[in-house]
Amino acid sequence: MIEYYPDSIYYPREAVEAKYAKGELDKIEQRLLGFAERHKNRVWAISKEDSATPSDEVLLDNLRAYLLVRGSLQPAADMADLIQEINKEVWYRNEEQKGRENPQEVAINWEEKFEKKWRQARMFESFVLIDKCKDKLVKILRSPAPKSED
Repeated sequence: MIEYYPDSIYYPREAVEAKYAKGELDKIEQRLLGFAERHKNRVWAISKEDSATPSDEVLLDNLRAYLLVRGSLQPAADMADLIQEINKEVWYRNEEQKGRENPQEVAINWEEKFEKKWRQARMFESFVLIDKCKDKLVKILRSPAPKSED
C-alpha cells in the first residue's frame, strides 16, 4: 500500500482522524470523491498495467499514486484555501501590530514559512481520507464499468 507522511511537520494520524470524526474534513472528502470520479478512467488505465482485473486495493493504490503525481485534489480550491490561510495570517499579524505590517510582506513570509507544510498536511489528510472512504471510492472507481483501453 502506498503511504504518504509529511516530512516537514509532525501531524499525527490520530489528529486527522479526530478532525474527520468532527466533520472538519467534509469539504476535502467531497473533493476526494470528485477527484476519483473525474480520474477513474486514468486510475483504471494505470491499474490495468498491474493486472487485467485489478483488486480494490490495486485501484486504491493507483488512486493514491495518481494523487501524488497530480499534487492536489482540486488545484483551484486548494489555491482559494491557501489564500484564505494567508489572509488569516495578515489579519492576525495586523491585530498584534496595530495594522503596521505590509500585507504583501506578511503573505510572502507566510508562503516561505508555511506553504510547503500546509500542502503536505493537505496531502496527508487526503491519504487518511482514502482509507476512511475506501468503500465509497471503490464504488466510484468500479461504477460504471471503465472503458476498454484496447
